[in-house]
Parts: sequence; structure tokens; C-alpha cells
Amino acid sequence: MTKRQTILTAGATGSIGHAAALALAKRGARVVLLGRRAEKLRSRADSIREVLTDVGVEHEVADIATLVIDFSDMDSVRAAAEEALHRFPAVDGLVLSVGALIQGGPTVLPSGHEVMFATNVMGPFLFTNRLLERMQQSDGLVLHVIARFPETLDWDDLESLEHHRSMDAFNRTKVCNRVIAGELARRYAGRISSVAFDPTFVLDKSDPELKDRWPSGFAGLVWRLMAIFRAKRPEIAGEPLAELMLSPRDRGSVNGALFVLDKRSDERDEAMDDEAEGARLWDRLELLTEPSPS
Repeated sequence: MTKRQTILTAGATGSIGHAAALALAKRGARVVLLGRRAEKLRSRADSIREVLTDVGVEHEVADIATLVIDFSDMDSVRAAAEEALHRFPAVDGLVLSVGALIQGGPTVLPSGHEVMFATNVMGPFLFTNRLLERMQQSDGLVLHVIARFPETLDWDDLESLEHHRSMDAFNRTKVCNRVIAGELARRYAGRISSVAFDPTFVLDKSDPELKDRWPSGFAGLVWRLMAIFRAKRPEIAGEPLAELMLSPRDRGSVNGALFVLDKRSDERDEAMDDEAEGARLWDRLELLTEPSPS
């Protein structure tokens, strides 16, 4: 009998995260939806259960669970990780689909960190690290939803606090995701696996909150044109993501790989492959996510 896998999905209230959670549940996985707002998480969980019932997939209420977490708040991340370890004896996979884009700024949190950097980089890094030991027990797979922007990291202004343009700052956080995906693959090879997943350009055009997330200025115009001519439905990304999470019998065979939807890329990714940059960012994030002295 095939073991049912437990997959935690961060960013589950977003279009890609929700589509991934639904696709995973349809394939029989136990899915844990992670997000900041409890009410929206419950709504997403209920909608997944309704779809499973409609398509005739047997499930129990507990098969679709929720976990409240604010990735911009490291105390919230630590608490959520402890709750996850308490509630879920096995964690077979972690989908990191977190991508906050905040207009204006820089928006500085009470902790002193820039909100996009904290949400998109620091929080997912800390949460993943807190679950690594548990995931090693089940040959776990960490899937990083990435975007291949051409930005470079500014080590003197890593969080884009001094020289801040919203879209550039967001793009740099996504470069960090690629760097960490590669570094995790190197550090934990043979114990867990780490892959990068490029969903291309995905939009849920029915999302009533979509208009509030458009970039401003020229970037916003570009996004609107792409939404018309190039945007894909969320399920176009969710289905291959779920297949990637659940299908490999030998997860080590995909460790360190980049996937573009359902295709494994033959091209190497410079950000993922840069060992010096990966080690430097890992060490910096360990320092940034340490608990503050009481």
C-alpha cells in the first residue's frame, strides 16, 4: 500500500499555492494550507473539500488542514513551525509559494526588516530550517516556486532598504529564493531534496484582490499586457507542481534541478549554481533569523 504523503503548502491562499494544494489533494495527499489569515485559509480548505467531493475523491475533513503563519514575523514563523512539528508526525514535502509584492516603500517592519525581504526570504528560510530534521525522516522534498528575474544581490543593501524600487526589490527576493534552493540542495544532498519550480506567468483573473497587487508605473502596464496575452490559469502550474511533488520514487534524482512547469530544464541557473553566493546568503539568513536577545 502506497504511503499517503503529508505536504505543507506555504502561500496557499495565493493562486499558485491554492492550485497546487488542490492538485495534491486530488492525488490523495494530505495537504496543510499555510497562510496569514485564518478565515481565508478555512475558505480555501472548504473549497478544496467541495471539489474533492464533486470529483469523487474520498477524503476526511482532517485531510485538508490549515496552519496560520505570518512569514514577515519570525516569532510567528517559529511558533508555526513548532505547531507543525507537534501536529504532523511526518512531513513529506514543503511547497514554498510565498511572494508578497508591496507597493511604495521601503516598508520597514517593527523588527527593522523590509517587509518583502522578511516575507519572501527570511520567513520561508526559517520555517524550512525548523522542519529539516523532521523532513529527513521521510526523504522530504522542498519545492521553491521561483521567478527567473535578472537582478543581482547587493550585499551592502540586501533588503533594498536604502535604494528601493518596489519591483526591483521584489525581484531580488525571488533571486534569493533561487540561491537558497541551490544551496539547500547542496547542503542536504542525500538527506532531503530541493528543487526550483518556475510556474511561468500565472494569474487567477477571477481574484477580486488582483487589482490591488498590480505593480505601479511601467511595470504595471507590462503586467497588464502579459495578463491579457500570456497569463496562464493557476491549474496550469498546480498540476505539474503536484506531479513533481508526489511522483519521483528517487527524490535524489531531482535534487538541485530546475523545472519549468512539467519540463526539467537542461539549462543551468546561475543563481542556483553559485556556491559562494549560496553559502554567503545562507550564513547571512541564519544571523538575520536568530531570536532577538530578551
